[in-house]
Amino acid sequence: MLFFVVNAQVLKGGVSEDYIPKGFFGSWGVISKLNNSNNPVIFNYESRDIWTLSGYGNVLVLENLESGARSEITIKDKSTDGKTLKFERQKVVQEGGKKVIYKETVSFVLLGNNFSGTDDFVVERYNEQNQFVKKDCAKYSISGVRISGTNP
Repeated sequence: MLFFVVNAQVLKGGVSEDYIPKGFFGSWGVISKLNNSNNPVIFNYESRDIWTLSGYGNVLVLENLESGARSEITIKDKSTDGKTLKFERQKVVQEGGKKVIYKETVSFVLLGNNFSGTDDFVVERYNEQNQFVKKDCAKYSISGVRISGTNP
C-alpha cells in the first residue's frame, strides 16, 4: 500500500475591483462637449446619451441604451485610487481599399453620483497603398450623472 502526503493550498477566486471601480456600475446620463479639434466639422459638438456601465474582471461593458451600441473594452490600467477609470480602444475600418483607424483614450474620475473626465479621439486615414494621409483629432469634456445603480 502506498500513501502520499500532499500539501495543497486552497485557491480562492473572484472579480477584482482594481481594474473597474464598482461605483461606475449602473446607468448614467452623459454629456460630451467638444473642447478643441483640428477639424471640428467632422466631430459632434455636443452629445447627450444614456450609458449603462457594467463589467467583469478587467472588461468594461459600455452600452448606449438609445442607439443600442455595445462595447466590451479591456482595461489595461488598474485603478489605484478606487475612483479613476482609464481605457483606450481602437477600431480599424477598411473603406474601398483605404484604411481608417479610430483611436480613443478616455479618463473618468468618480465623484459620488457624478463623474467627469476627458475623451481624446483620433481619426487616422490611409490611402490604398497604406500610406498615411491625414489625422483628425478632437478633445471632449465628459460629465455623467447617475440615473440608477448604487454607489458603494
